[in-house]
Amino acid sequence: MRRTWWAGLAVLGMLVTGCGGDDKSDADTAPDDTSSDAPATEPDGDEPDAPDAPDELPLFCDLVTAEQVGEAVGGDVTLETGPFDACEFSQSDVYEYSGSLGAVPVDIGNGGYEGYKSGSAAALTDAVVHEVPGVGEQAYVTTGTFGGGESLQAGGGVLVGGTVYTVNLSQAAGHTEDEMVAISEKLLSLMVEAAG
Repeated sequence: MRRTWWAGLAVLGMLVTGCGGDDKSDADTAPDDTSSDAPATEPDGDEPDAPDAPDELPLFCDLVTAEQVGEAVGGDVTLETGPFDACEFSQSDVYEYSGSLGAVPVDIGNGGYEGYKSGSAAALTDAVVHEVPGVGEQAYVTTGTFGGGESLQAGGGVLVGGTVYTVNLSQAAGHTEDEMVAISEKLLSLMVEAAG
């Protein structure tokens, strides 16, 4: 169930990053000037990147330690690289905190970050979005239940250039919403600092 939750949010993030463009076809947006005076495009693909386009997504299992993540969640954890290069963490007690740290690109020019944020809220039942000031840009944590379950879950993000650093937090030990928001905030701060 937990892997389904993380993979579901990762897929949702990838879908959101592909959205947000307008409905114009290539013919509608093609330049009218087809004369030989028009500048030619470079055939070698050396065109400049779009503003804020990430060159390479951070791999958080290479940037953070189990001790750092364990300090944030308040217990010993193990780290493992999972689907979509997310850094998954878990504890020996399966009811305690587990989750993932990841990164996905977004098209910030077409509302991709807001789409990602609203999409993560839509994935949860009775979702509550908590803004997290002081951590990077537009950081948030959303809490709620997932897939008909009763245990509170959390998912959050922080915008860094054209990338969202994401945290997903799962538990079944009766932890409170405030605790989960505080831990998610620590993990978002850790990712921002680690990726520098």
